Formats: sequence, C-alpha cells, structure tokens
Amino acid sequence: MRRFGQDERGGTAIEYALLAPILIFLLFATIEVGLVGMISAGLDNGVTQAARMIRTGQDDGPVDGAGFEGLVCASLGGDTADCRNRLQVSVRRYASFSQALAAAQTPPDGAFEKGQAGDIIMVRAAYRWPMITPMLGMLSEPRPGPFEVTLDARAAFKNEPYE
Repeated sequence: MRRFGQDERGGTAIEYALLAPILIFLLFATIEVGLVGMISAGLDNGVTQAARMIRTGQDDGPVDGAGFEGLVCASLGGDTADCRNRLQVSVRRYASFSQALAAAQTPPDGAFEKGQAGDIIMVRAAYRWPMITPMLGMLSEPRPGPFEVTLDARAAFKNEPYE
C-alpha cells in the first residue's frame, strides 16, 4: 500500500484530464467573444447605413420594417431568412431628442415611421445571437437564455432637409 501511495506515474495524465476541459472552454469562449464582437460591429454598421438612407431621404431607402430589416441583414451576411427571424427593429418619430432618449431603452417593437424632413427619428435593433459556450450567454442583459445573447444597436438623428 505504501508503494502505491508514492507512485507518481500517470500523474501528468490525471492533471491533464482535470485541466483540459477548462482550457478547451477558455479556447471556445475566446473565439466566441471575438465572433460576438464581429457580429455586434456588423449590426451597428448595418443600422447606421440603413438609418443614413432614412436620414438623407434616399429614394432607394427602406419604406417599411421589412425593407429596413433586409438592409441590416444584408450587412451582416449569411442566411437572410435566419437573420430576419433573429432581428427585431423599430423606427419611430419623436417630437424631441429628450423623448427619443427616454424611449431608447425600450425593446424594438416592429414599428416603422421614417417621418419627413426635419423630424427626429430613433432607430432600434435587437439581434439574438446563438452561443456555443453556455455560460457566456448568462453574462448578457437582458438574459434570453444560456445559449443566446441579445445584441443591440441604436441611432437617433434628425432627418436632413431633403425635400
């Protein structure tokens, strides 16, 4: 029995078996944080580009919520149908920037009011992104679940005098 207690053969394999799952989790978590950052930047860029089309009154700009979603999903790339299922947007007109600021934290509701020249507009978008590593999803607010994180993008602006 004494000889068995002093035997150190196989100790490295046991240590590796205990640490390998943690290291693999950290590897996947690092990759996933990079992916979430890339998708978040793409969402911000897509909302900014689509909002610019509204702000400048471009003829080929979105005329409804589905058109706005299409522009945002085009900037994200990938499967457009899947993107539209995960994306929720709203475009609303407000009387002042303070009213727009008060409404900035509310979730998008699918409304679309692009207004006229000189109107104050708030654009909100929320995109549900599936997570590979379950515990990272619990760090987000709001918490849709352990395997999902909600990414948000907001833009407030005053329409240019394009008429």
